[in-house]
Amino acid sequence: MSGGMNVRRLIASLALFWGMASAVDAATPDKLLDLRQPSIVANALREAGYKAEMKTNAKGEPYIESSAGGSSFTIEFYHCTGLVDCSSYQFASWYKPDPVFTLAFANEWNLGRRFLKIAVDKDGNLNEYMDFTATGKTTYANFADIVDWYQTMDASLAKFITEHKDAAKSQ
Repeated sequence: MSGGMNVRRLIASLALFWGMASAVDAATPDKLLDLRQPSIVANALREAGYKAEMKTNAKGEPYIESSAGGSSFTIEFYHCTGLVDCSSYQFASWYKPDPVFTLAFANEWNLGRRFLKIAVDKDGNLNEYMDFTATGKTTYANFADIVDWYQTMDASLAKFITEHKDAAKSQ
């Protein structure tokens, strides 16, 4: 074999190696997450700078306690096999009863918003929630965007509540 052939192979090998290294580096920011696994969701929350405490409810189902912007929330998992392989999850939070929390109030919010929905339960508590499928994998960037959407919509709901409370006081 000639020296020229060895040099070409070396160059081709180095190019392939650098290309593979670049592909790995490029994939890192968009690493795939299996959100069916509550522990992976908790780790992704922590990586995004949020607290994430894994717990189980009275039925033995997994959920995560967290907070964003000073507001506590949970991520609840549904249709799980034990504590893993869940088919969906929900960001949720609630407010204690207040006279402004009426069906008309909830309808006004829900008709004007697409993602975060609210409901008033029989005890007058206001429940907010955003549902997501866990089927398939998603990128870390997409999950971070979901958390940001929840935080943004939660802040928007807090403003909506304050505006309605202020309007009720002025009547």
